[in-house]
Order: sequence, then structure tokens, then C-alpha cells
Amino acid sequence: MAATDRPPSAALLVEGKSLLDAALAAGQVDVAYVAALSDVYDRYFRERLDEYGAGCPDPSGFALVAVGGYGRRELCPASDIDVLVVFGGESSPDAPNGPSAPKGPEGSDTSQAPGMSGAPELARFLFFPLWDLGVELGHGVRTIGQCLDLARNDWQVLASFLDLRFLAGDRAVCDSLAARLAADVFPAQAAGFAGWLARGNEERKAAHGDAGGMLEPNLKNGLGGLRDAHQVRWLLALDRDRDRDARVLAPELAALGEDVRFVLSARMHLHRLSGRKNDRLYFEFQERLSEALGFGARGDRKGVERFLARLLRAMADIKALRLSAWPLLAGAVGAIDLAAPATIVAGGVELAPEGLRFAPGLSDAAAMEGVFDLLLACATSGRAPSHDTLRRLRAMAGELGRLAGVSPRTGRHLYDSLGEIMMADVTGLAMDAAMTTGILRAALPEFARVEDIVAFDIYHIHPVGRHSLEAVRLLAEVRAGGEGRYFELLSGLPRPELAFWGLLLHDVGKGLGGGHAEKGAELAEAMLARLSAPPEARHTVGALVREHLLLPDTATGRDLSDRDVVARVAGRVATVERLDMLTLIARCDGLATGPQAWTGWKETLVFDLYAKVRSTIEQGRLFGASDARIMLATRDRLRDLARGRMAPEALEQALLAMPPRYLVAEEPETIMGHLALLAELDAVEAEGRRMRPGGRGQDVAALSHEALPAADGFRVTVAARNVRALFATVAGVLALHDLSICDADVFVWDGGVTILSLTTGNPPDVLYADEVFARVSRAIRYTLSGKLFLAYRLAKKRASFLSRPPAAGPRTPPVVLLDNRASDLFTVIEVACDDRVGLLYDIARTLYELRLETHLAKVMTPAGRVRDVFYVRGADGRRVEDPEQAEEIKAALLHRLADDLCALH
Repeated sequence: MAATDRPPSAALLVEGKSLLDAALAAGQVDVAYVAALSDVYDRYFRERLDEYGAGCPDPSGFALVAVGGYGRRELCPASDIDVLVVFGGESSPDAPNGPSAPKGPEGSDTSQAPGMSGAPELARFLFFPLWDLGVELGHGVRTIGQCLDLARNDWQVLASFLDLRFLAGDRAVCDSLAARLAADVFPAQAAGFAGWLARGNEERKAAHGDAGGMLEPNLKNGLGGLRDAHQVRWLLALDRDRDRDARVLAPELAALGEDVRFVLSARMHLHRLSGRKNDRLYFEFQERLSEALGFGARGDRKGVERFLARLLRAMADIKALRLSAWPLLAGAVGAIDLAAPATIVAGGVELAPEGLRFAPGLSDAAAMEGVFDLLLACATSGRAPSHDTLRRLRAMAGELGRLAGVSPRTGRHLYDSLGEIMMADVTGLAMDAAMTTGILRAALPEFARVEDIVAFDIYHIHPVGRHSLEAVRLLAEVRAGGEGRYFELLSGLPRPELAFWGLLLHDVGKGLGGGHAEKGAELAEAMLARLSAPPEARHTVGALVREHLLLPDTATGRDLSDRDVVARVAGRVATVERLDMLTLIARCDGLATGPQAWTGWKETLVFDLYAKVRSTIEQGRLFGASDARIMLATRDRLRDLARGRMAPEALEQALLAMPPRYLVAEEPETIMGHLALLAELDAVEAEGRRMRPGGRGQDVAALSHEALPAADGFRVTVAARNVRALFATVAGVLALHDLSICDADVFVWDGGVTILSLTTGNPPDVLYADEVFARVSRAIRYTLSGKLFLAYRLAKKRASFLSRPPAAGPRTPPVVLLDNRASDLFTVIEVACDDRVGLLYDIARTLYELRLETHLAKVMTPAGRVRDVFYVRGADGRRVEDPEQAEEIKAALLHRLADDLCALH
């Protein structure tokens, strides 16, 4: 519809919404926008009804009513407009949109029932201008009787009627509908409605997650989102004693209002920035949204991190209120029998229908003594404290924290009790209650400092506090599991509570300007000293915090066949008990961080390192034998395996060519596979020389692939002779075929043979892996023969709209580090940067152009942020010791990474 053809009511709607949207974009209106936008639509419906004029049915016979978010006056820029035209009267059994064909308020059925003369014309007149403007409209035309029938048969419809609001027409019709719903529908359906909400919450959790602990939360439907607040208000509206219960919940409802306003503010700006209806706060919008809400940087914390901390705290509090008020409100509508007798579960603690509580009449002093008994009961029973109990815990938290700091007996009781609670808290309810009531903050002020810290990246999915509690819960889950290698590690610990304390405090040093593990260790020891923990426990937990990244960082970034690497780890770990605890912490910390932080491949590397370090600690030797003995044993085993399959003279010649690291790092059976691949290479080279004039050959390579156990990727081996830049070539070809490299070993034999052993991820369609690797082999051959120009092909792939986009989240500058301390034989180069197609090729090609030999590569890409580690030697076969050459290497890599990043954007 052209602007000149719009009716005056629609023109005013466009003008009013445009003014509001402009004010929102300019920061001239706050959360009042949502009500103001509702008012703009209210005016449209009133004025549009006036425009209907003489053709309008008797205005005393119908009413326009708003339902859902429009009824609540919570409209964001792209919200649906849910409106009903309600006529007086009852539905007929044979009415076309009667109960036999139910339609929700969002339906579009405008067929007539008795008493609805002229309804289709009225609906078209009201709604067509909105459709022409592109408004998402949920609408319907119903009689009162039809509305009642629908509310009885559809919980979603009942929920929308709980937000019923009169717009225009005959108010008596709206009042009659509201009265009939209150008298005939709500009381009978309230208990069933509460059950439907409870089931829906489980579905919401599965679909949208716990919004208060996610860094890309769903602001409406995630747990802790606006829907939680709606549920509290819906149940309160159905509560027969709503005035009494509203008074009981008054402080919490006031806080709820503040939290809802903040989340609504975020949602309205999210709609504006994304230009559509959108409830998921993706990374791409977070920085701009934080700026729109006035969050600037403060100290070391970015504005967006401060905004996310405030948002996630609000959503966590909304969820906590819904959970704590649920038994009270569900009981008030008959979904829970609050009159059922309570049972004693511990001294002074009982389990009532509304949750765990202190026994009636228990004094504050006695309750203070029983706080941890109650939390332990929460952990063991899986039942949360009641609303009144949570309020009482909040009131006691400050005094409990004070006593823990000045009374050794209270402090030690807190230390022992929290350890016991953490070990039993499989559901996480007890530690969650300790955090939301402020008990953890009061007892451990250092933990309070980091509780809401957010790392603005796509690697960490929780704020620090929520992350730490989730890691603790995962370890409790291991303890309750009763089987598996992690259970064996945990059950073998003489003091398992130390691992739990290490997990709880492992990130307590964050936000202090870097080096969080070292700083956290000092804080952890001081905290436990204040709680009168035994000295040995303090030192052990401090060591766990200090070294909590040692195993995963070493496993993914260092050469595990290097005995010096293993020896250094063993020296820092010192005991098998501590090694077991660090392994458990690595696993639970990784899983709690996010899906990218603990993969099957990373787990394999960590356990490989674990086995070598444990052997070193227990037996005082590396790998169970000296390198010389390993090489001799490998050679003897190869002679046995090659008997009848390979000429002895050829085998001995090959054994002489193999480098020592190769014989130590690779299993004899694997080496036999490499020898078979070299035989294929010899045949290909011979055929090439035969087919070309003068017997001239060309660079060729042979490739084999083998699926890893548990469908966790592929082991790929490439053999070549006198081929320059083989690693860069293979890395580029694999990138062209959407195959990621996890790690790579490069073994250069005497005589020019290169064995490149890689672990890759699965191809996009793992069912056709053989075809994919056949194409990879051809592409390597074409690249080596000059038929394929990798740099050009990768540039085209990056530019293609079919190429995977860069990961969402903040872009960070690349970092390059050189280290000569990690290995006696190699310079270790570590590159951290944002991922993109062909990145490993770019790095490997640069290293080749710098005349550096790559002997080992470790590749990790957690959530779009690459951490690649390369073991290299210079052209002279030695480490890079010259400072000027080291600076040139850094500059060259940074130049290549920045150059390609600019081209990418």
C-alpha cells in the first residue's frame, strides 16, 4: 500500500512507530518504549474502528481485546500483535470455528458464529492495513462462548487470556469475557495449567538452555528469560489468595520488576539491531547493544562484559524466583498439596511439600548451626529449599560469613561441610542455593569478586561463577556414576574433597590482570587458611589451582614424544594423587567451559600425557624404558613384522634412514604401514619416469587414510621424496576439502623421504570418506605437478558464499610467540588468531618461505579461535637462536595473518 493510500489511522501508526524507533536508536527513550509502542497500536485500533463508520456492527455487541505480549503492554520493535474481536453470545455446536475446530488467538479464522453478523468485513477492515504494513498479526474473531471453549482445551490460549486487556468497542463484552473466564475456566483449569507450565519448562531447557548461564541467551524462552516472569505472574493471577501471596512475595516481585525491565530493554534493542523478531542474543549484537544501554569500559573490563554480567545476573535471579515461588504458587492453584505432612531429614531440617525448610519454631541461632545440614539435604535429596527458607538463608549469609572469618570452629565447619556438599550435589541445587542466597559470597568474598565475570568470547559459555559450579557438579556426577575411568581416578583418591575445592576455586584469580592461575593459587591458599583448613589441604588446593591448565595445555601444545616435556610436567605435578586430581579437573573444567573446550581428541591427548607422566612419577623413568632400548625394540619388532613381506636388505636400509624420534614416537605396526606406503610411492615414481621422455619424473606423493576409533576422525599419512613444502601443500589441500587438522608429525628420513602423519576431523559427509580422500590424493598430485594453484583456489573458497563464515564473536588480533625453553632440539612457535579457511596453509607456507623445517604441529580450534603450535628448526638444522631472525619470523607471520584477515573482510 502506497503511503498516500493509507487510511489516517494507519498513517498515524506509521508516524508514531517511526518516532519511537528513532528515539530508541538515539537513546532518547528507555524501557518505557514497550508500553509507548503498545499505546501507538491501541490508538490505531480505536481510530480505525471510528473510521469504520456506519457500516460497523452494533458497537455494543463486540469488543477489541489485546492478549499475550500486547496485552501485557510489552511490545518490542518486531513483536507480534495479538488481538481478538470478541462478540457477545455463545458458540453454536455446529459453528464452523467452534470447539470442534479450535483456533488460538493467533489463528486467522474469521468465519461467523451466531451473533457475529458483519464480522468478516470488520476483520478485513481492521487487519488489512496492518498486513500491508508488514505487521506480524495474531488475530481471531470469536464469541465469548468460543473463547471459553478454546481456553478450556488449549493451555496456550488460556495463557494468552491471562493477559487480556480491553482496547475498543463495548467494554461490557470484555468485562463479561473476563468474568466468565475467572468464574468458569480459570479455577477448574488452574492445576492442569501449572502442570503444563512445568512440562514446558523442561522443553524450554532442552530447546533454549539456561539463559542465566549462557553467553548467547534466549531472552524470552530460555530458563531465566521473560517467560519465567510471565509464569510467576500467571500463577499469581490464578491464585485464590493472590493478595496474601503477593504480600508474601512483595520484595521478590519488586526485584523481579527491575530485572524484567532490564531484560526487556535488551530485547527491544536486540529487535532494533537485528531488524527482525529475535530473542537470541547472538555475539554479533552484544557489543552494539551494550553501547546502546550505556555500558562503557571500566578498568580491565570491557563494556560488553559488564553488560553481560548484569544481564545474566538478572536472568539468573528471574529463574531463581520462579523456582523458589513455584511450590507456593502451584500449591495455591491446587497443583501441589501443601497440607501434606513434612518429614524430618536432619536435625532441625525437614522436607515439606514446598521444599526443604527449617523445622517450625527453630531459633535463628539453631538455624545458623543447621545451614549446611540443610544444604547437604538439598544435595542428597535433589529437592530445593522452600521460598521462605531461601529468604532466611539470605538474611543469615552475612553473619555466617563474618563468623567463618573470625571463628576457627565455624570456618573449619564451613570448609568440611562445603566439601561434603559439593561431593554429593549431583543436581547442582545445593551449590546453586549457596550462590543465589549469598552464602558463598559471604563465606568466600574472593569468589564473589569473580562470580559475574564474563569472558567476551565464544569459548566460554558461562560466567565464572556459574562455570565453576557446573564444573563441580560434573565431578559430583562422576562420583555418583560408579564406573568409567574418571570414576576410577576419583574413587582412588584418599582426599577427593580436595579435587572439588580445586574446581570451585580454579578461576578465582581471574580479573586481576593476567596470570589467573598463579594469582588464583595464592588466593585459594589464603581463603582456605581463613577457613582453618589443614595446611596440607591448603597447599594441595593451591597447587591444583596453579596447575589446572597444565595437562590440557601441554597435551594440545607440546610434543608428547619429547621426554623433556614429560619430565617437566612430572616435576610440576610431583605425585600420582595430584596427577589424578588434575586430570579430573581438566575434564570437568573443559566440559563446563563449553563444547569446544573438551573434545574426544583433546581427551585422548590428555590421557596419553597422563599415562607417560604417571609412569615417570611411579617408576622414575620415561615411557617405561630408555630411548635407546625403545629404538632397539622397535627395530627388532619391525624385522619380525617384515619377514616374508619385505626384503631384509631393503628393510635394513630403511631402518638406517629412520630418525631416532620416529622410532621412539611411532609403533612398529604403524611404521610397517608407512613402509607399504613408500612402496606405493616407489611404484608411482617409476611409472612417472617410464611415461616421460628422458625418464624425467616429477614430484609425487602417496596417501593413506584410516578411521579413528569411535568415529572421531581419521589418521592420514602422506609419503613423499624430496618434495619441498609438503606440509603446506597437504594443509592447503585438506582445507579445500573441508578437513580440519588436529595434529601433524613430520618425519624426515635420510635420503629425502618425508613421512607426514596427521590426525584430521571427519569430512562433511563421513559416509563418503573414501571418495573424499581419493579427491584429496589427486589434489595433492595436481598441486605438486603444477596443475593446481593452491593460493588461488583457497582465495576463491574464502570468497564463496558457500564457504563457512567466520565464527561469531569478537575479532581479536593475532599473537605469535617463540619459545626455546620448551624443547632442547626445536624452537616452538605458537600462533593464536581467529580461524578462517586455509589458515594452516598460510602459516605453513610462511614457515617454509622462512626456510624453517616443521617437524611437529599441534592444532586446536576452540570455537573459532585457533591455537597452533609448531616445532621447527632453521635451515642449519638447529633451533632459532638469533634474536633478529626470531623477530623476523614473528613479523612475517603477523604480516601474513593480518594481510589475509584484511583480504577476508
